[in-house]
Amino acid sequence: MRESILTAVVRMDDIRLQQIPQIRADYALKIGCWEQALLEAELAARRAKRRLALAQAQANQGDAPQMEAIEAQLETELAEWTAKAEQARIAYEHALTRLTSMAPMKKADADELKRLYRRLAKRLHPDVHVGDSDECSALFLLAQAAYRNGDVEALRSLEVATRHLDALEEDLQHVTDADALAQELELARIEEGVVQERLRALEECEEMRLGQLLASPQWVTERTTELRQATEEWNRVRRASEERLRQIMEAFDE
Repeated sequence: MRESILTAVVRMDDIRLQQIPQIRADYALKIGCWEQALLEAELAARRAKRRLALAQAQANQGDAPQMEAIEAQLETELAEWTAKAEQARIAYEHALTRLTSMAPMKKADADELKRLYRRLAKRLHPDVHVGDSDECSALFLLAQAAYRNGDVEALRSLEVATRHLDALEEDLQHVTDADALAQELELARIEEGVVQERLRALEECEEMRLGQLLASPQWVTERTTELRQATEEWNRVRRASEERLRQIMEAFDE
């Protein structure tokens, strides 16, 4: 039962620490760049349309558009959109940085990474050893960070440094009282049910479904085509607004 719990919690950590970050990075590379381009095109078009509307309003009153004041007003009115575009840019850069900084691992190293992490999880994982010491919790956070970064050397070091904790794995070896074992088994069954439910929810989460979509070249092509077309439409709106504004400004120059 404990092995079943361990398998589930290691699988959850693999999804959270390895698979989901990789999916996010893949999304940024394949789709996120087009979403960012669309957001920036929409912001530029909204800015151009609003700039034109403000300039047209002043022109309708017979006044030459005061572009400096108009630009200041635009900065205030579109601050939320500007912040949204900036956040998207930062998220894209972070995901891309992760993707480009991850060196491909040899199969032997990847297998060792998983093997070491499972061994450390068996010793330290809070879902496997409820109520462990603060030392175990701190060490397990280090193991998670190393696993997330694919750092085999760090996991090797941690595995050696925590071997003295193997005694925790043998706390039932010498228990002969049937009632105590039955109670322990019932608690383990409850814990396994909870862990398995959490694992199912994680396997069916939005990011994992997105990973399945990203594996489909057809879906990626269709999605990027939609984004490119929407971007071009906003670019047409921007160009039309800029052309109309140019005509207004030329009329006052004459």
